[in-house]
Amino acid sequence: MHPVISFGAVRIPAYALFTWLGALTACAIAWPALRRAGLSAPRRLTMLAAAAVSFLVCARLWNMVVNPGNFLSMPWYALKLAGLSLYGGLAGAAAAMLLCARAAGVSPLRVLDAMTVPGGVAFCLARIGCFLNGCCGGVATNSPFGVAFPKEDLTGSLPGILSFVGNRPVHPTQLYELVGAAAALAVIAALDRTGGRIPGTRFLCYAALFSLVRLAVLPLRVLPYPAAVKNVLYPGLYLGVIAVSAAGICLLKRNYRANTEQPRRQS
Repeated sequence: MHPVISFGAVRIPAYALFTWLGALTACAIAWPALRRAGLSAPRRLTMLAAAAVSFLVCARLWNMVVNPGNFLSMPWYALKLAGLSLYGGLAGAAAAMLLCARAAGVSPLRVLDAMTVPGGVAFCLARIGCFLNGCCGGVATNSPFGVAFPKEDLTGSLPGILSFVGNRPVHPTQLYELVGAAAALAVIAALDRTGGRIPGTRFLCYAALFSLVRLAVLPLRVLPYPAAVKNVLYPGLYLGVIAVSAAGICLLKRNYRANTEQPRRQS
C-alpha cells in the first residue's frame, strides 16, 4: 500500500492525511446541519471543538483499557494518532454534544441526527487512510478478496503497520468496514427521502447498522487485544448498541404516535 503519500518534496502519512481530511469534511457537512438544528455559529464552533477533543481523549482512555500493552512503548499522553479506540471516542464525542445541546437549549436528538452523516463520512475517509497505512487489517486468507500488502511498505516505521503479515494476502477489513458504513449511510438517506422522520431515529438507525457491520467484520480482524476483549467485550458492546438502538427507535415511534394522535382525539 502507500503509508506515505508524496506531494513533490512533501511526504505526508496517509493515515494522518485521511483522518484530518475526514475530520474537516465532517465539520463542513455538520456546520449547516447544526444550524438547522437550532445552534448559533458560536455554539456550533464550541460543540465541534468539544466533540473533537472529547473524541481523542476518550478514544485514548478506552484503548488504554482494552489494549494496555500498546502503552508499554508509548506514553498515554502521546500527541499522536495512535492508541485510539473508535467506540470510546464516539461515546466521548456524543457526551460532549449532548452537554452542549443542553446548554444551548436545543433538542439533543436533533443534534445527534445532524452529526450522523458527518460522522459516517469521517469514518469512511479515515478507513481509506487505514488501508493505505496497512493498519486495522484482517487475518490471512486465500479468498479472492485477499489483499497482499507490498513487503517493501511494511517497514514498521509507522504505528499499526502489518509487519507480521509479510506479503501474504489478508482480508482488507478496512475496506469491508468502509463499504458497510457507506451502505448504512445510503440506508439513512433512503429513510430520509420517505419523509416524516422522527427526531433521533436517524442517529439510532445508523448506530445499529454501523454496529452490525462492526460485529460482522470483527472475526476477520487482527486485533492485539486480550482474547476476552475480542471474543466477549466487543461482541457484547456491538450487540448492546444494536439492542438499545432498536429499543430507542421503538420508544420514539410510540411516543410520536401518542403525541400526534392525542390532538386528533381532543378535536
